[in-house]
Amino acid sequence: MAIVFMLLASASFATMAALVKSLGSKVPLVQMVSLRCLIAAPVLFAILALQGKPLMVRAKKVLLLRTVLGMSAMFGFFYALTHMELAGCVFIGRVQPVFIALLAPLIIGEKTPKSAWAAIGCGLAGVMVILNPAGIWGPGAVAALFSALASAGAHLMVRRLNRTDAPLVIVANFTLVTGFVTLIPGFFAYRPMTAGQWLSLGAIALLATSGQILMTNAYRRDRAPAVAAASYSSLVLSVLYGYFFWGEAPSSLVWLGGALIFAGGIILLRGRIGHEEHV
Repeated sequence: MAIVFMLLASASFATMAALVKSLGSKVPLVQMVSLRCLIAAPVLFAILALQGKPLMVRAKKVLLLRTVLGMSAMFGFFYALTHMELAGCVFIGRVQPVFIALLAPLIIGEKTPKSAWAAIGCGLAGVMVILNPAGIWGPGAVAALFSALASAGAHLMVRRLNRTDAPLVIVANFTLVTGFVTLIPGFFAYRPMTAGQWLSLGAIALLATSGQILMTNAYRRDRAPAVAAASYSSLVLSVLYGYFFWGEAPSSLVWLGGALIFAGGIILLRGRIGHEEHV
């Protein structure tokens, strides 16, 4: 059942990314981020209330840092989606676990196993291939890489928060704080939207929220490596969405870079499975 939950979560995130791409040229970025969070926050807090869980996190300073990193990742990802092909953006985003392995010793004191360095090398090589072997990086690709790095930092902050707070409480608090922080700039940047755009934005909030809930439930029901492996299904959906809706056919370099990133992820997963078997 955990694999099914993660497959559904991956489908939610991939569909959300496609909707963001479709809105990106019509709705200001800060408006999209603000409304996406403000629409989702009441749903998340209603779920917490129904489950009888605390509404606020205990480690508020860590939440603040997680919010800064998470907002940076969200803005970077949304910007990248509107400035490069969907598949390439999502492929670069999948290097996030590699950044986590690279940053964990520095931020939370977790030792990176020797096997992870091969994964880090594969992942970073894949990113370099996708960005451009000639070194000419477009703004969308740079934003996607920045988003993956910021997301890695945010996930490390979540690991620290998990010591004191439940995952859904963390997600709800991050969503609420981000919504309020972006409320004023979102107000000044506001551009009237059509009914269809409001519907798309509501779907983005719903898909992001359901994806988080499904992913949380998936990790509760099975070993992390098995669940994480299922998350790579989002790559397939992203390629299909890009091809059918925008006529985007990933170049051979994007496929090569994506394969290297995928290989890096598999090496990390195999290392985690081996570690769990010896614990």
